[in-house]
Amino acid sequence: MPAFTIRPATSEDAAILADLGARTFRETFEPHISGPDLEAFLATAYGEAIQRAELADPSRPARILEVDGVPAGFLQLRLGHREPGVPGEKPVELQRIYVLRAAQGGGRGAALMAEAVEMARAWGADVLWLGVWENNLKALAFYARTGFREVGDHVFQIGDQVDRDLILARDLT
Repeated sequence: MPAFTIRPATSEDAAILADLGARTFRETFEPHISGPDLEAFLATAYGEAIQRAELADPSRPARILEVDGVPAGFLQLRLGHREPGVPGEKPVELQRIYVLRAAQGGGRGAALMAEAVEMARAWGADVLWLGVWENNLKALAFYARTGFREVGDHVFQIGDQVDRDLILARDLT
C-alpha cells in the first residue's frame, strides 16, 4: 500500500484543490448531471480563484491528502455555518471530504475524517455536520461507519436538476 500523508493546505494550493474538487465531483456525478450544467457548476464551485479565496478565509481551513507525494484528496471545514436541524451549540461543517476514486481504500478516508474531527474539536466544536446526496450510497455508508446520523435535508440544485441532500451530524462531545 502506498504511503500517504495529510498536510495543511495553503493559498499556494488553490490549483490543487480546484483540480481535486472538480475531478472527484466529476467522478461521482458526471453520469447523473447534464454536461453543460456540470461544467457550469464545476467552474463556479471549484475554480482556482474561488479556492484561493476560500483558503485565505481563516474560517475555511483545508487539509490535503497526498499518496506517495501526489495530491489525491482533501477536506475543508467551514466554521460559523449551520443548516436547520443541526444540533449543538458550536457546530462545524465538514464542507468537503473528497478522495479520488483511484486513491480510495487503505484507511485514507478514515484518516481524513479523523483529521476533520481533531480540527473541529480543537476549535471547541460539539458537532461535526455535512450534506451528502441521498443517492451517494458509498459516501452514506462511510459516514454511518464514522458516527454520523441523519438530522435533516436540503435542496441541492445544479442547473435545472434538483436533488436532495441529507444533512448528517456527528456528536463530538
